[in-house]
Amino acid sequence: MEEKRKEKKRKNRSLYLFLFLSLILLTTAFFWSVCTGAREIRPSVFLEALTRYDAANVDHVIIRTLRLPRTVVAAAVGASLAVSGTLMQATTRNPMASPSVLGINAGAGLGLALAMVFVPGASFNQTVLFSFAGAAVGTVTIFGIASASRAGSSPVRLALVGTAISSLFSACSQAVAMYFKISQDLTFWNAGGVSGVRPEQARLLLPWTLAGLLFAMSIAKSVSLLSLGEEVAVGLGGKTKYIKMAASFAVLILTGSSVAIAGPISFVGLVTPHAVRFLIGSDYRKVLPCSMFAGALLVLFADVVARMVNPPFETPTGAITALIGVPFFIYLAARKGGKG
Repeated sequence: MEEKRKEKKRKNRSLYLFLFLSLILLTTAFFWSVCTGAREIRPSVFLEALTRYDAANVDHVIIRTLRLPRTVVAAAVGASLAVSGTLMQATTRNPMASPSVLGINAGAGLGLALAMVFVPGASFNQTVLFSFAGAAVGTVTIFGIASASRAGSSPVRLALVGTAISSLFSACSQAVAMYFKISQDLTFWNAGGVSGVRPEQARLLLPWTLAGLLFAMSIAKSVSLLSLGEEVAVGLGGKTKYIKMAASFAVLILTGSSVAIAGPISFVGLVTPHAVRFLIGSDYRKVLPCSMFAGALLVLFADVVARMVNPPFETPTGAITALIGVPFFIYLAARKGGKG
């Protein structure tokens, strides 16, 4: 009994330390993101732009109309993708599950391409609905194919199915783009990033992000139960079908809205949950909020690095996250060897 109490205290200390450090790093990254770019801006000027805004001051205008919305959206997208990946890994018990690996991003991208064609000039909310539909089709297709054989949804099998479906959806998106002559718009979106985000877009994204994150946190206890295995979850009174449906709904909200505004920023949902579980354990009541902070921090960091690689030009944020995620994906595939 004493050992369990000590272990609980140790885990709680790890959680509090993680949250404390995350808040410090997020605050630092937030200031760094707002102040870094083709035009360097001092932190004191940023604070002035918030408290004593002057429309005649160029730095204030840059902060309010470009840097601040970009930073807020980067943090929101990172949090959304990380929580989505965490939910997917927990409900499938698959360490390689994430929106990018399983093709949900590509499905959302196809939905966006169709929105560009059939609803030109669509509002952000309309675009999000098309992204939701594409992501839902991707989810149903991937899990339907993966579960059609006795091999089930082993990590490598599910990843291979996801890669194939991603390729199919991406090819369909490109075909639509070429036929309807929207290739330039789609190419810019496919690069993945938050450059060019405006205050209006940030205001439209945040309600979707908040709703998805709050819903995800509300089912954290049930997700922890399901992560132990379906038989154990049923034995403890869990309704596994409803838990999976609820988690899928949260993933669609978070992934669909994020991909609609930032494009397919890859591997955030793959790397973040593993790092968080390694540091604080596998209780998803703790893992989900910590993944939210860690994902926001990762995308903020990647976005700043993307501006610094080749100034004044920008590298796609998705390329920076891929540099981190691809080696980790290969490591997981080799370590797991296709076993759940």
